[in-house]
Amino acid sequence: MAFEAAARLGSFSRAAEELNITQPAVSHAIAAMERHLGQKLFIRSGPRLILTENGEKLGRVTTRSFSAIQEVFEDIEGRDPTRETVMLSISSGMATHWLMPRYDRFRDHFPQVDLQFQLIPGSVGGPLYNCDLGLRVASGEDSAELDGRFAPERILAVCSPAYLAEFGKFESPRRPQTLIALPDHWFGWPEFSHAAQYRLTSDGDRLSFSDYSVCVQAALSGQGVALGWTSVTSRLLADGLLVTASDTVVVTGRSYHFVTSSQRATRPIVQAVREWLIKEMHKDEAELEELLA
Repeated sequence: MAFEAAARLGSFSRAAEELNITQPAVSHAIAAMERHLGQKLFIRSGPRLILTENGEKLGRVTTRSFSAIQEVFEDIEGRDPTRETVMLSISSGMATHWLMPRYDRFRDHFPQVDLQFQLIPGSVGGPLYNCDLGLRVASGEDSAELDGRFAPERILAVCSPAYLAEFGKFESPRRPQTLIALPDHWFGWPEFSHAAQYRLTSDGDRLSFSDYSVCVQAALSGQGVALGWTSVTSRLLADGLLVTASDTVVVTGRSYHFVTSSQRATRPIVQAVREWLIKEMHKDEAELEELLA
């Protein structure tokens, strides 16, 4: 600290004033540092200190470091100690089309919680790095044994009401359909067509996006038919913003779960947020059961 202050202020005495110590204490501290390094850091010429080449190098580094530390202290001091942060690892589609429309309700329920996101553009998966909660898919025995069940994996063909009125259903189109796809995903239009017992034709257009949230947005704007995972589109379907473009419902047998990180303790607020998210989806599931009956 003595070196950084002296290098920045160009004076042992001014550094001593800033650090609230004596000028000899500053001189001794810097002399000890020079002996340890075996290098001169200052040229003492009259009342003004001049940094040597090595002193300038060290000065730049220490000034940046102390500035960064000061910024962290200011950030910590400026935080509201009553607020908590919960980090979610979810798909970009879920964040955009399922969570954001109900975010006002979340804030009403958790006024002292800030959400942060690790967004995944396609299929959710992988370990939770520095996250409190993550939406992950499971199947078989894992699905039966895993806590935090959010929703079953259910896939529909979805589009906007206006698109359906103009183009008709997937299996009985009035005009060639535009199919919106997520490339390289394990389940696409060939798999859905097989489940629907409908042969895909070469006419029509294809729209492909690497981010599922954009696929859903394209369907909402009437650009075509998308595959709708109800874990993302449940609220859009319940509100009538999207409608089913086929009577086929693919239930994969897999399910989505909100899992907690094994790398950090599960705080009570994390558990409360998980329970709220699951409860919200259960409301949507009840509406979907009626809608799809």
